[in-house]
Amino acid sequence: LYHCSCGAEIDAGEGMSQCFYGPNITAFLGSLRTECLSYEAISRLLRETYKLRISNVAVFNKITMLACLMSSERELIKKAINASDAANMDETSLRKDGKNGQVWNASTSGYCLFEYDKSRGADVAKRILNSFNGVLTTDDFKSYYWYELRQLCWAHLLREAKEFAERYPEAKIQYERLKALYAKAKLVQEAQDTSKYDPLKLELEDIATCYHPMDGCRIMYGKIHNRTDLWLRGIKFPLAQLTNNRAERNLRKVVLHRNRMGCIRNEKGEAFVNNFLTCTSTWQIQGKNTYEKLLSYSQLT
Repeated sequence: LYHCSCGAEIDAGEGMSQCFYGPNITAFLGSLRTECLSYEAISRLLRETYKLRISNVAVFNKITMLACLMSSERELIKKAINASDAANMDETSLRKDGKNGQVWNASTSGYCLFEYDKSRGADVAKRILNSFNGVLTTDDFKSYYWYELRQLCWAHLLREAKEFAERYPEAKIQYERLKALYAKAKLVQEAQDTSKYDPLKLELEDIATCYHPMDGCRIMYGKIHNRTDLWLRGIKFPLAQLTNNRAERNLRKVVLHRNRMGCIRNEKGEAFVNNFLTCTSTWQIQGKNTYEKLLSYSQLT
């Protein structure tokens, strides 16, 4: 116990049982982690810039502690997504302890949820969207076939159509027609003019028919024929996005972390993906101050 020149009495041992580094440092560590810095990079940055010696293990433990505290907020985010009228969903690979796994993302305009699972099967999507009744925008992966009210991603369709156009010259005109149709669909969706749905549907089916006789292009016919409602669902439901870019953008953060850390090792790594990334990504989408939110959690320790 000593007396400061300002008159205050300072107890150097107060709060030492909690940890050596206080809430502000803990929140700062979390903020750096949201920028996809590795634990080693954060440790080195603090040592070289602020002369603060903290090991990469200590950084990892602090982030893990924050992630565990965020589990209840994650559940609120999951409920908000399930209550939404429209959402996007996608997944990307991430190994755990040397074994293959997947990080799933479900997102809306205001929320972002990550969930790790070893499976890429439909059961995971069903578990995440356990009470969702809105329009779901996805790619054409089979794990989403169970959900009927679905909007397929036009970005994927146009990329594939471009590849076929580059390989088969006779397919170029259909690629141009698809691009033009997508542009019209976006304008119709923005205008919320559902009267244009049937003409767009007929035009899309005609493009599919034109693909059918082309050698090597039957796969494009199969993607479109008798599935025009899946490609144009967003015309009738304006809140649904015609592409799955939202979920793909959110998953880039996982890809950056994967490039830095390679994989996750155990349940602590899962908690980082499920809780920490879910909450911090949602705060960023909502325009909240990530450091202040992390500080509120670090003060609970």
